[in-house]
Amino acid sequence: MAQMKLIYTTSTKLESLEVVDGQVIFLSDENQICLDMRGKRLYYKAIKTYDTDQERVTTPPINKTFYFVFETNVLWQYNDGWHQITATGLTPILHYPTLEEFPTVGEEDKLYYTNDGIYNWLASDNKYNLIANANRWDSI
Repeated sequence: MAQMKLIYTTSTKLESLEVVDGQVIFLSDENQICLDMRGKRLYYKAIKTYDTDQERVTTPPINKTFYFVFETNVLWQYNDGWHQITATGLTPILHYPTLEEFPTVGEEDKLYYTNDGIYNWLASDNKYNLIANANRWDSI
């Protein structure tokens, strides 16, 4: 079974992401989800978004619909009851084609990546920190 990875991006940046089984990609500009499975990218358009989990549980759900909660970064489906799709406590991973396209100020609870590396935001230094490089891997 493939490891699940949750990614936020936009539809214009989607084509730069290779298909990797287990990726759940949220297209923030289209409220759409893509799931990479068996070497193919599947698209799901019936998705509702909520800022908080409280909104999700107090709003009457629509059957066979996906829901994403920004507060918890959890994807749900309602199908004759609530079914949690992604794990609680996942770190959001944001994809950008280049480092120059990263937000001017990042968020410490997110990871940012390009095809060349993975970064986190260091608020104390007001900069991005390279934590993994696609060209060099060291064992510790």
